[in-house]
Amino acid sequence: MAQYLWQSSLTSSAWKNQVAGDITALFDAGDDDAKHFGGKVLHSWVAFGEYDFIAVVEMPDNESMAAFVLAMTAKGHYSAGKTTILLSSDETKAATQRAASLG
Repeated sequence: MAQYLWQSSLTSSAWKNQVAGDITALFDAGDDDAKHFGGKVLHSWVAFGEYDFIAVVEMPDNESMAAFVLAMTAKGHYSAGKTTILLSSDETKAATQRAASLG
């Protein structure tokens, strides 16, 4: 399965829930929703900086990851974000070998 780095900003309502003590809902909901699309949230963090929420997500394909991000954003807890496809060392090695075959 493919792995992705998902970085997103939390909405003010999501922060309100965090301050009220409902921090587990942010983490638990993401993993439950990822399972719906055939994936899993491997790790997630609240961070301070450009993005408030960072997760490493495993999904079967790009379409599943896009659907997951759209669904999570539509719930109103996340706003602007960025998704980065992650390559394992084996995938990187295969890609460099393929690139070398071009000459």
